[in-house]
Amino acid sequence: MAKLIGKTYAQALFEVAEEMDKIQQFKEELNSIYEIFDKEKEFKIIFEHPKLSKNEKKDIINSVFKGRIAQEILNLIYIVIDKGREKYLMDIIEEYIELSNEKQGIVQAQAITAIPLDEEEKLKLQNKLSEKLGKNVFIENIVDESIIGGVLVKIQDKIIDASIKGQLDRIQKNLKDIRVTKIGVSKI
Repeated sequence: MAKLIGKTYAQALFEVAEEMDKIQQFKEELNSIYEIFDKEKEFKIIFEHPKLSKNEKKDIINSVFKGRIAQEILNLIYIVIDKGREKYLMDIIEEYIELSNEKQGIVQAQAITAIPLDEEEKLKLQNKLSEKLGKNVFIENIVDESIIGGVLVKIQDKIIDASIKGQLDRIQKNLKDIRVTKIGVSKI
């Protein structure tokens, strides 16, 4: 449901941005809003609080964003408030960014590694993925020590598992499928 709501509002804003030739500007401004909501959890809680009136929420939005973001984005936020869909704002922003990236031939990827990638490693991986996909790939490096080593790449709904943990899991699964008999070994 959240994805559908997010996509609907994002598509409407994207069409406005496209008509105004402001796709990138809106994307940057929405990224800024996203970062504020993501980093300032209290702000998000206040914005979504059911006891605040719609006008109080609009006043808060105006005090923080008016003059800093396009009026069209402010208007979208007002509509979201009027419809009582504040909790979907982050979904709307994510969907807009996805539409914008798609239009610009950009793919976001997550490279999950046990230790942080240095810039050279990140660039090599980015170039390799860009070459394979025929699109500009931007990588966010996420550190997760549980993968032990290697890399796990997530691109939209695809996962490329070249991690040691993934390899060990596959070996373990294969070992479970092996049955030992007196005469020899057979695969189940």
